[in-house]
Amino acid sequence: MGILDRITKRLKESTASALAPAVDPREVHLTSHQKQRALLQQVAAAIREVIAARGRLEASAESVRARLPELEEQARSELQAGRKNLARLALQRRQVALIELSTLEHQLAEVEREEVALSMVEQRLSTQIEAFAARQDVIRARYSAAEAQVRINEAVTGVSEDFAELAASLKRAEEKTQSMQARAIAIDKLVKDGDLEAMAPTSDPDLPELPGGDEELEHQLAALEADLGKDS
Repeated sequence: MGILDRITKRLKESTASALAPAVDPREVHLTSHQKQRALLQQVAAAIREVIAARGRLEASAESVRARLPELEEQARSELQAGRKNLARLALQRRQVALIELSTLEHQLAEVEREEVALSMVEQRLSTQIEAFAARQDVIRARYSAAEAQVRINEAVTGVSEDFAELAASLKRAEEKTQSMQARAIAIDKLVKDGDLEAMAPTSDPDLPELPGGDEELEHQLAALEADLGKDS
């Protein structure tokens, strides 16, 4: 499995983990963002590995390429000296070097393609992380606002119930106050008109009952009459 295949596999695993459902989207924001950042770091590390491998391949290919003229010159010198077998051996070594150089160039081309692919993956992943972070920020803000709204609604509901009870109590108090004011106005009018008989006590559920009732009133009236007789 090549480096690009391993990175692709990690990308799929990370994406699946990031899209897994969670209870609180604000926690998803933190965990998913951390995972994606970690994956981006892995991609960057893989790019560095590929760059280092490319450097080693380029150095090896350059070393082999530099040996080709030397081997060819060696074969020519051996042939001029009449050592045909050694000249043939030098040419064989040159042929092996050409095969090795071809292999190195093929590997170098493959590594360069992986480097380009990984760079594109890094760019796309960076863009996706930024877009995902922006969306999660919106979701996080909306969730927090909705949560706050729920708390406010619950508080308002409780306050509304208290206000409703208080309003009912105030209404009852206002009704009693209006009744007392009307009674006081009526009594003042009777006093001014001299209609004392109309001021006889009547039952009022809102007024406290006097101790002794009518019998006590008659007793008090008799006592007053007795005092008046003494004075006359």
